[in-house]
Amino acid sequence: MKKRLLFISVLVITLFIGCEDKNDSPTTPSLGDVEIGTLELSQDGILENTSTGITIKINVASGVEVVDSMLSLITLDASNNSKGEIGKLYDNGDLFNGDDIAGDNIFSGVIDFNESVPGVIKLQAIGNVKTSEGQGSGYSQIAELNIFSDITSGEEKEILNTQDEATDKFAEFLNGNVSNAASAVSQTIQWLQQQPQIEEIVNNGNTSIQIKYKSGLYGGIFFSFKDANGTVFTRGGKSFDQNRKKSKSVPLAYQTRGKTSNKTSLNKTFSIDDLDPKVIGNRRVLIFAPYEAAFAPYNERVSIKNILNSTEYKFAITEYVNQSANVAALNDLTSYGFVVLATHGSLGEEFATGEVVDTNAANYKSLNILRKAGSLSTWDNVTISSAGGVDKKETVYVIRPKFISSLSGKFPNSVILNNSCESTMKDDLFNAFKAKGAKTYFGYSKVVNSDFCMTIADTVTKRLAKDLKNTGETYYDKSDPNDPFAHFEIRGENDIHYTLELMNGDFEFGNLDGWTTDGDGRNISKLSYLSPTGGSYMGIISTGLGYTTSTGKIFQSFRVNENQSTIKFKWNFLSEEFLEFINSSFQDYFKVTIIDKDGNEDVLFNKTIDILASEFGAQKFTGGEDEVPQPGSLKLVSPDIVFDKGDVYMTDWQTYTFDITNYRGKIITIEFSAGDVGDSIYDTAILLDDISVQ
Repeated sequence: MKKRLLFISVLVITLFIGCEDKNDSPTTPSLGDVEIGTLELSQDGILENTSTGITIKINVASGVEVVDSMLSLITLDASNNSKGEIGKLYDNGDLFNGDDIAGDNIFSGVIDFNESVPGVIKLQAIGNVKTSEGQGSGYSQIAELNIFSDITSGEEKEILNTQDEATDKFAEFLNGNVSNAASAVSQTIQWLQQQPQIEEIVNNGNTSIQIKYKSGLYGGIFFSFKDANGTVFTRGGKSFDQNRKKSKSVPLAYQTRGKTSNKTSLNKTFSIDDLDPKVIGNRRVLIFAPYEAAFAPYNERVSIKNILNSTEYKFAITEYVNQSANVAALNDLTSYGFVVLATHGSLGEEFATGEVVDTNAANYKSLNILRKAGSLSTWDNVTISSAGGVDKKETVYVIRPKFISSLSGKFPNSVILNNSCESTMKDDLFNAFKAKGAKTYFGYSKVVNSDFCMTIADTVTKRLAKDLKNTGETYYDKSDPNDPFAHFEIRGENDIHYTLELMNGDFEFGNLDGWTTDGDGRNISKLSYLSPTGGSYMGIISTGLGYTTSTGKIFQSFRVNENQSTIKFKWNFLSEEFLEFINSSFQDYFKVTIIDKDGNEDVLFNKTIDILASEFGAQKFTGGEDEVPQPGSLKLVSPDIVFDKGDVYMTDWQTYTFDITNYRGKIITIEFSAGDVGDSIYDTAILLDDISVQ
């Protein structure tokens, strides 16, 4: 077939050469093949014989226009040849198609898969595209969808029974005496090694017994100790070797681990600017604390929040505590600039969630996919009391390195504080975080006590987020004063820091690095026919477009230099509340605020539907018979731009400048927010660009 097409192409070219073109009409040059972006799958695995709808998206590179307003999704064989089309990807704002906003150059589709054989499906999006340089065939990078067999009830029962029985054996071998712990662990391992269903046992004698079953699934038992008050005082096990109390471990030399470039480009022609590789990309903070109740009173969460809230800068803090610290809470992990994992850990390979394994849970099947992929393990949580008793807690889900590697997105030069036992004993977790764009990883050489974790969390947070030290200066070269004297360690780069320069004000990073988001804030290359005022990208905040239900804001903290006197930005207000809701209680708004170190707010700019209607000469439209809409100088952009309920009018691009001379030498936060007053049914969006301090 390919040879026949080639022959026809040669014949057509020959005919054109043989003919004299009297019109001298210009032709569109051909670019050939153009890489247009990366496919993103809502999940990268499904179970065999289970119908599953997968949302597939591609953010088409700026400057690339998809000619037919759709892309074909095809499957490929082992040699990457097309096996045929299985669906379409559209940029039409249809939520049933998985598309959030029409015309933003992000193409989406919900594709149903139901495969009967385990394996891998290769996917690629293709279509006709054109750029300023000509027209060509666009193609995405290849994505893979894994097909797994489900975990059978027999396999699940095998794991649960094995780990339950191993726990009983451990209690039997312990015989109510804590000093027997080392021997009890060894005897339990010997018992496990005799079980025919087990492929491999990994243990370091302290925190855990890791188990790999012949089914390919991971499980295990992790130990922790509690005192007479019921407080679990270790973030894992406890040293069973009494001789270790005689001397502390020799601290590892403090050093940087070198630098790696994580720059990615959708294609070589349409590259984007990158975030400064030494700068943490936002002030979003995650505190993941699934065992706060057990660790009490040795918890770092409240102290971290107090430190962050006492700084001159604004942080967006997300916290998951106890059982709310589940697997799903980590799905957007790559969106945080600073992550604290206050949990149990093992060997630098795993850390625990607070989510209990429940075969009747609605998400049990979806979590089975992650278990089959090797992204999750299941641990039996065993606590040993100071009196020698054994308390078996629940079986919980545990994060493995592949879970981190499989996350969508890229960390914005993030700093990870893994406040769990043995978090740097091996580099598996560190390498997974590093490969996804995290730059510095802090952890512990072995079992660590919770009171030392609190000290470290306070020190790291204060130095990094309040004093703006880099990660090398943030590092605290100390060992836990209590047995087994875990050493606090640094992996990765030692020059990563927060900055006080306003960055990415023109959004040309191609993302929102530099800006901290709360609710619906995004970076887009276009909105239908609307383009950025300059460059390739612009920001957008809204009252909740598409799947998003929360209003949006973006903010950034920076220092106003002594030679700077103005803030300048460009904005375009688009709303469905024009014209029907002029002079009503429904008043969507766009507000720009400066917040100082004491939390005082100075509203620079506040525009509502009524204010803008007055400024642009628009009048309310009731839809009466023979009534003619009076938009004034507002522009009707529907049907080219649609949100949800009604026609969309816009102000078009406007420029605003504000005097900030009074803030010279001070640290301020500038916040851009969109909001609802009255309801959240009719949507409003504000485009932003060219935010600068001069």
